[in-house]
Amino acid sequence: MSLLSVRDLEVGFDAPAGEVRAVRSVSFDLAPGERVALVGESGCGKTTTMLAMMGLLPAGAVVSGQVLLDGRDILAGGESSMRPHRWTDIAMVFQGAMNALNPVRRVGAQIVEAVRIHGGSRRDGRSRTRELLELVGLPADFAARYPHELSGGQRQRAVIALALACEPRVLLADEPTTALDVIVQDQIVTLLRELSDTLGLAVVMVTHDLALVPHLCERAAVMYAGSIVETAACADIVQRPAHPYTRRLVDATPDLAGLRPLSSIPGVPPRLDQVLSGCPFQPRCTDAVESCETTAPPLLDLGAGRSCACHLTEVVA
Repeated sequence: MSLLSVRDLEVGFDAPAGEVRAVRSVSFDLAPGERVALVGESGCGKTTTMLAMMGLLPAGAVVSGQVLLDGRDILAGGESSMRPHRWTDIAMVFQGAMNALNPVRRVGAQIVEAVRIHGGSRRDGRSRTRELLELVGLPADFAARYPHELSGGQRQRAVIALALACEPRVLLADEPTTALDVIVQDQIVTLLRELSDTLGLAVVMVTHDLALVPHLCERAAVMYAGSIVETAACADIVQRPAHPYTRRLVDATPDLAGLRPLSSIPGVPPRLDQVLSGCPFQPRCTDAVESCETTAPPLLDLGAGRSCACHLTEVVA
């Protein structure tokens, strides 16, 4: 049974040129303790999907769809419906730890505040802060430090500790390794994996770095132009991609073994304030056929936990 289900989520924003439909009919499931990655280029709707799941978008931005937690739509009643679940059931590690933390408040005070907002005492908050800092590999005295006194990796660990303050069951990690060197990236991904295993924590990670995905997640969903175009086990995504866009993403990922040349994806993603006819990837796709220009391919279930939205799915797969 799914712990969290996103069903036909649509998100749009008003703009001078017309509505920008940033997320289009996104659906996926997350089982207890499962780790899923949302992968794609910048601007494809990954972060917007996460913010919608947290109920953090402006009023009216979520056009339609559901976010079901234990079968109950937590977005249906607006902020009053979402507030009891935010941070206690579902929490988020925001992109850019320095921006996520209040620069003029000590790290410990920010964790204590999260505990107190959800009914804990100040003493509970201080005890929980010491416990969490130890859990993420930071000394207890870091509670007295300001964010600017921590390194990039230490700040990221502090943000993860803050997200775990109220023992959520689902953690949304938005680009948790942004601006970190490869050694610290590995440490953060290892930490998230260990926390998931230890706490039974379900994780959704947003990233544009396909190389990171197999190190943390079991399953991945590839997004393009606001829609999911392929879902599969991480090993299949990397080794046997079915969608042409996924194949181009894999080809654009550096191969340390040097077994294949590095290539880029030609062209640019489509404008989301315009009506998309046919397959949105068609202008950049070298495999496109005539039907790709006129008909949007549905996300077809290929079995074995795999799906793909491509007119050539059977041929490519």
